[in-house]
Amino acid sequence: MRLTLRTLLAWLDDTLPPVQVREIGKQVGSSPLAQELVQRIHRVTRQRRLTVPGKKGADATDPNLVASYLDNDLNAEQVAEYEKKCLTSDVNLAEAASVHQILSLLGQRVQVPPEAKARMYLLVKGREARAGTVDEEAPAVDPRTQPITPWVVQARPSRHWLERFGPLAACLALIALLSWSAYESLKPDGSAAPAIARDVPGRADAAIGPMTPPAPAVEAPAVAVVEPDVAKGPTPEADDHAEGLPEVAEANAEPKSEPKAEAVPKPAPAAVQVPAGAAAVVDHIDGMLLRYDGDLREWVRSREGEAVDAGDRVMAAPPFAGRLATSQGAVNLLEDSEVRFLPAATDGGPSVELVRGRILAEPTSAAGPLHVSFQGRIVDLDRPADLALGFDSDGHWAYGRAATGQPPLTIHVGPGGEVAIKTVKATEKVKGPASVRVDAAGAIERLTDARAPEWITEKPASAELTALREHCLKEFSEDRPVLADIVSATENDDADVKRMAVAALRGLGDLSLLTPILDRPGDPAARRAAVAAIREELSSGEAASRRAWDQLQLDFGDYDRDRLGKLLLGFAPADAARPETLASLVKDLSPDEESLAVRELAIDNLIRLTGRDAPAYDADRPEQGYAAWRKLLDDGALKPAAAPAAK
Repeated sequence: MRLTLRTLLAWLDDTLPPVQVREIGKQVGSSPLAQELVQRIHRVTRQRRLTVPGKKGADATDPNLVASYLDNDLNAEQVAEYEKKCLTSDVNLAEAASVHQILSLLGQRVQVPPEAKARMYLLVKGREARAGTVDEEAPAVDPRTQPITPWVVQARPSRHWLERFGPLAACLALIALLSWSAYESLKPDGSAAPAIARDVPGRADAAIGPMTPPAPAVEAPAVAVVEPDVAKGPTPEADDHAEGLPEVAEANAEPKSEPKAEAVPKPAPAAVQVPAGAAAVVDHIDGMLLRYDGDLREWVRSREGEAVDAGDRVMAAPPFAGRLATSQGAVNLLEDSEVRFLPAATDGGPSVELVRGRILAEPTSAAGPLHVSFQGRIVDLDRPADLALGFDSDGHWAYGRAATGQPPLTIHVGPGGEVAIKTVKATEKVKGPASVRVDAAGAIERLTDARAPEWITEKPASAELTALREHCLKEFSEDRPVLADIVSATENDDADVKRMAVAALRGLGDLSLLTPILDRPGDPAARRAAVAAIREELSSGEAASRRAWDQLQLDFGDYDRDRLGKLLLGFAPADAARPETLASLVKDLSPDEESLAVRELAIDNLIRLTGRDAPAYDADRPEQGYAAWRKLLDDGALKPAAAPAAK
């Protein structure tokens, strides 16, 4: 069988008989040109930026011609001419391959799972069936005329007693309730006098019995202790209370002279019971925590009290956070962070892998070991009681500098103790407050100029952050997938919610939903948030950077990927100082530039390189802004700043 484009498409879509499949497979395996064409077909059918062939120009084709070609109704000359056009045009090749694939699927019977049918039947409830009734025979019509009954007034139907007297009874009950409430609020409170009597100490030799009733003790505060009446003689009752009253007067006159009460130590937080076989328990959630379900292959919401098994991945999407309790202390998962709980070590200490972000190991009531993994390395810590430890492992983008290697692990030691840190290469004891950095090789470096972050002190969330979490949480529904709600939130009118949703897409690892936002028209806030998220991904290690580059190539092609990659990373100081760089960036602002992502990144680089915030530029309507920047370039007023802004 001859190897042509049509037979190759039929071989790819599995529509050939088995004998011809083996024959075409041998021809493809022995032909490098055919193998290259197969790879090209796979690439163009997945490339999103390709459109349909135009009506005019070199790529223009008649849809009827394409249909006849796929139906094998063309002669040899027309087949050769059309296949030549497909081999030279990605648009025509993608159209022929995609239509052939759709036609091959239309001939197959779709297998619908019974569960899907049952769910569809439950969506709409039909009308209830009524039991059939036998039509009774109509009564015979009486031919005689019936006499007209005289007009009488119908008696009014009697109403139920509750309907007649219920409103009146409710009004009377409400009046009685209000009257009783007013009486109770105006009644004098006599509880203060007995309290004063209890506070006044009696004489040690006072007689106990009917001669010393408690009533005079209640009236004792009426005696003027500060301004005594010397004209009156002392009474036995006044003499009995005179020795105890100076203590009360002195306490009221000088409250600051009382000795301060000793500080009571704050009790340790109650231990959370971790089920047998579990690594941790979700103790508290500030907004929402996500757990990756391996069976469903998607992120699902966690609930407070839910057990976390060894191997489970837990993530706090921005701006949310959570607290996970282990058998030996609790771990706070801060926003935009992900951890994986590992089986407990042989020494019984908890073992956590910090995939990215920040975690805070809370102070414990007893000393014990802690094991933290990152980038395939394990850091063993022997920490004392009542010592907080913070861990940060996330790459940070810097303008004009490509990330090299894996991001290190920064350990922040809180005040009040000393911790022993051990890696495969070094062992050090660090006394807090201090910070050290552990690289992927296991070397430990002390940071002398680093300050302890604010989150190491476990301060409560600010009112603004709490309000933002509540606002973002409203975008999520209990009966919808988390990913669907996050994608929907990227189109929210609130800029903060939109920014958090775009950052959450990066945290979920689905870059195929993130990179198209770079070209979203009419949404500059979402485009800028996507730029920031992709830059952080490019700076988060070799694996994350490679994943981002592959997704950019898949969505934008080789040429645009290289341009976008340069604009995302930024220009080195040597390139930033050249006039050609600024001229190229101004050219990218032109309305002739088709890519919204290129225009958005071009103005971002211009602002960073020149330090100018003006003139204003709108990538969706670039005409006026491009003219203003072009005039600055032509007048020689566009100069690079001393150092590009990193943030």
